[in-house]
Amino acid sequence: MTPEVEIKFACEPATLEALAARVFTAPARDQRLVAVYYDTPDGRLAANRASLRLRTDETGRTVQTFKTGEGLGRREAEHETAPGRLALTGKDLRATLSPEGLAQLAPRFTVQVRRRTCVIEAGDSRIELALDQGEIQAAGARSPVCEAELELLSGNPRDLFTLALALTAELPLTLSLRSKSDRGNRLAAAGAPVPHASLQAGLSCEEALRQALVVALGEAAARVLQTAGDPSVEAVHQLRVALRRLRSLLSVFRRRWVPGDPAVLRTGLRDLSRACGEIRELDVLLGRADPAGALAPVLIAVRGRTAEALGETLSGVRARTTLLEGLIFAEAGDWRTRPGAGSGAASGLSGDLRRRWRRIRRLGDAFTDLGPEERHDLRLRIKALRYALDVLDLPEWRPLAEALSPRLRAAQEALGALNDADAAKGHLERLGLSGDVRREASRLVAELKRRDDRTRARKAVRRLVESSPALFT
Repeated sequence: MTPEVEIKFACEPATLEALAARVFTAPARDQRLVAVYYDTPDGRLAANRASLRLRTDETGRTVQTFKTGEGLGRREAEHETAPGRLALTGKDLRATLSPEGLAQLAPRFTVQVRRRTCVIEAGDSRIELALDQGEIQAAGARSPVCEAELELLSGNPRDLFTLALALTAELPLTLSLRSKSDRGNRLAAAGAPVPHASLQAGLSCEEALRQALVVALGEAAARVLQTAGDPSVEAVHQLRVALRRLRSLLSVFRRRWVPGDPAVLRTGLRDLSRACGEIRELDVLLGRADPAGALAPVLIAVRGRTAEALGETLSGVRARTTLLEGLIFAEAGDWRTRPGAGSGAASGLSGDLRRRWRRIRRLGDAFTDLGPEERHDLRLRIKALRYALDVLDLPEWRPLAEALSPRLRAAQEALGALNDADAAKGHLERLGLSGDVRREASRLVAELKRRDDRTRARKAVRRLVESSPALFT
C-alpha cells in the first residue's frame, strides 16, 4: 500500500468558487464521480479504521480503493476493476477481514460528487487541489459534500503545510479529518452507535500518540464545524469535551513534546475552550433558574449574544489555523524526530499516567484542606487523566480504563458541581443585575451553596484515590 498525504477542508459552495478563482491558472479537470462504499453488516472495516470503495467516472472506468489509517498516516491500495465488481484478492484487505467477513461485504452507502482538479507547483513540490461538491446517500438519507483537498503528489510535506496555512488564513476553510467513509458510516447508522475504532496492539509510543492526537483533533474539528452553525446546549457541551480530550493528550504526555512544546497550539485550544466555557456557565445557570422568574429572560438574552460571539470565534481565522497547526504538530512536529521521545512500545507511556496519578492522590488525600482553586485544579487533573485514557485506547490499558473511568467520572462530576457553585456568584455579578433580577440571582447562588455537593465530592474523591490500579503502582 502507498501512503496518502493530503489535507481536507470543509467549506461553503461560495468558498469553493473563491478558491478556484484564487488557485486555478488553467482550465480544471472536471469529473462526475460515483463511489459505492462497502462494509460488513457489523462494520468491521470501520472498526479497523479502513474503507473499501468502487469509484466510477462518467466514462465507466471503475477503480477499487482500499484505505487504512488516520490523518496523514493513511495508506491506500487501488486498481481498476469491472463496474460493480469487488476484487477480494488484495493481501491488505484479506489481512483485515476473515474469509467470512469478505463474504459478508455489501454496499453501505454512495457518494456522488462533481470533482474539479488542478496541479499546483509549491516550493519544490507538486500538489493537487481537488474541489468536491455533491452528496452522500445512505438508507434514504442524504448529507451534502462540499470540501477541498490538497494532496501531495511529489516533494516535501512542508510545502503542503505552508500552502494549506496560507489558504486557511485567506479563505474560510476549516480542517476536516472526517473522511467521506466516516461520514457515510455515520449517516448509514441513522443514529445508532458507530463502531469504535480502537488503537491496535503493538504500536510504538510515537505512532500511538500520533494516532490519538489525530483522532482527538478530528473530533474537535467536526465539533467546531457543528457548533459554529448551531451553538445549542448539547453542541457546546460536545465541543468542550472534544477540546478537553485533545488538550488532555497535550497535558498528560507533555514530557514527550519537549523541546518542540506546542505552546501556540496550547494557547489556541485554551482560548477556544474559554469561549465555550462562558456559554456553558450560562447554560448551567439557565438549568437552575426558575423559567417563570425574572432572571431566566435575562440569561436567555445574554446567551443569545454569547452564542453569536462564539459562532464568530469558531468560524474565525484563529480557530481555523489552530486546528491546522494541530494536524501539523501531530504529523510533523519536532517531537517525532527527537531521539527517545517516541521510542519503545506504547505501553511505556504508562509512566506519564503514573505521574498524573501521583499528583491526583496527593491532592485527594488533602481534600478537606483544599480551597476552591485547588479543588478546581484537582478536577482538571482528574478530567485530563480520564480523557487521556479514553483517547489513547490501547488494548493493554482497556481493562484499567473500564474499571477506573466510572470513578474518575464520578469525582469529576462531583467536583464540577462544586465548581459551578463557586463560579455562579462571580458570573452573575458580572452581568450587572439590579432590582428583582438581582435578588433572584442572589437566591439562586444561596441555593447552590446550600447543596451538599462538598460531601458528595469528598466521598467521590476518596473512592477514587483509594483505588489501586496496577498500572499506577
